[in-house]
Amino acid sequence: MQISLFHEPWWLEATTGGRFEEAVVRQGNDIVGRLPYVMKRRGPFYAVRMPPFTHMLGPAVDAGEGKLQTRLQRRMSITRSLIDQLPPHSYFHQHLDPSLDGELAIADGLAFQERKFEVGHQYTFEVDCRRDVADLLAAMNLKTRQHVRKSEKEYSVRNVDDPKSFIDFYLKNLEAWGRKNRIEFEHFPALFAESRAHESGIILGAFDHAGAPVAMTYLVWGHGIMYYLLSTRVFHSTDHGAGSLLIWWAMKQAHEMGLVLDLDGVYSSGTARFLSNFGGDIKTRLVIRRSRMPYRALQYLKQQIAPDESQFFK
Repeated sequence: MQISLFHEPWWLEATTGGRFEEAVVRQGNDIVGRLPYVMKRRGPFYAVRMPPFTHMLGPAVDAGEGKLQTRLQRRMSITRSLIDQLPPHSYFHQHLDPSLDGELAIADGLAFQERKFEVGHQYTFEVDCRRDVADLLAAMNLKTRQHVRKSEKEYSVRNVDDPKSFIDFYLKNLEAWGRKNRIEFEHFPALFAESRAHESGIILGAFDHAGAPVAMTYLVWGHGIMYYLLSTRVFHSTDHGAGSLLIWWAMKQAHEMGLVLDLDGVYSSGTARFLSNFGGDIKTRLVIRRSRMPYRALQYLKQQIAPDESQFFK
């Protein structure tokens, strides 16, 4: 059964404090299908979602051996069984990696679609850092390469060992930007400790000559892929150089470990332009959603009246 880092039991345990659930399909004594999730209560409604810091999840399926068509049918059958085990809920939202199982996991979208879920897309960029470092630099946009070289003279990059300093820096920057924090940091110290124990994660920071942080990022990796999972930079900096420098350092780290770097999601055209400068290939993730009518109606009212959902759910 091919899984991602985010399917690892230790990851799910750490990021939820052990409060996650799984739908499971067995054949005899063997587990051939898993669908982890967390159940969240939002007012009178229950939502099935991914755990914090888990940017992709979905089914993990052992489609067995045989012809492609046989494996495809077996995978879809197992995925449908997993979906049918989900508890009653008003809202479902997960992102799936269609590259799993030799890209057979793209069929999971069909299984969810059959069960009346909405299937959409999210885009990301992947940089194959197994290539030579010179090739990675050559594939980078010229101006981005210049920003990186300039930033190497202005900032130093080093590991950050204290997860609280990352949280404090992240929240301070959000406040300066005038944005609301929507990330649950409760279990971040435990997750960081576990990712370090499994040699699967680091925090990198870029610091100015006075030793003040200007940007930080949390990198995690496993099963051949490194994820640029969570990053932040100071509000007063109009220069993207520190962020570009950290991505370049992530690329070099991924190169040393023989990994592909996933820049972890495109959320706007500006983000797409920025991330495309690092020479990666655009990839697609599947976004699976379903809203029941009462929940959907309340969400519509919320958008019309109060964009801050905390006014509805305490």
